[in-house]
Amino acid sequence: MWELELLLTLQVPDSGPLPVLAEVLNSLGSLLVWAVLVAVCSLVALALRRPWAALFIALSLASDLVAGLVKLVVERGRPEGAVVDVLFGTDSFSFPSGHVVRATALVAVLAWLLAPPRFRLPLALGLAFAAGLVMGYARVALGVHWPTDVLGGLSLGLAWFAFTAWLVTERASRAAV
Repeated sequence: MWELELLLTLQVPDSGPLPVLAEVLNSLGSLLVWAVLVAVCSLVALALRRPWAALFIALSLASDLVAGLVKLVVERGRPEGAVVDVLFGTDSFSFPSGHVVRATALVAVLAWLLAPPRFRLPLALGLAFAAGLVMGYARVALGVHWPTDVLGGLSLGLAWFAFTAWLVTERASRAAV
């Protein structure tokens, strides 16, 4: 199976900078850290009197709910291993990677909001794709996700960003009229 071979190839060694990097990325992508980061960014946008930006940022939280629903529908098991059993137990689902969904959605939103209008879409997509791949590498390297879980998380994160970008810009333009 190609996924198992790729998973084994990407696993981090026991020492050196890669395990530390993978652990730091995993910590940043944890639900609690991510929720605090989203809340802080939303509050900053509100303080800058940008309520639509604050809403856009806050909506990235809902990407995690969508990912959870997809996990329940797909019910794909995680790769076997001691790390998986310790972190998640035996009944957790793998597809899509929630860490990747979170990283992709939030980075896309922040890039969209911070980029000059002319470069919004390419920067948002490019940086979100890069963030998703980096987070995905960490998840696969630790052996807690399959590579296709990362691709699913990347796709779902980008789709959530596109939906919320459309929703917020549509509502904001209606409110301005």
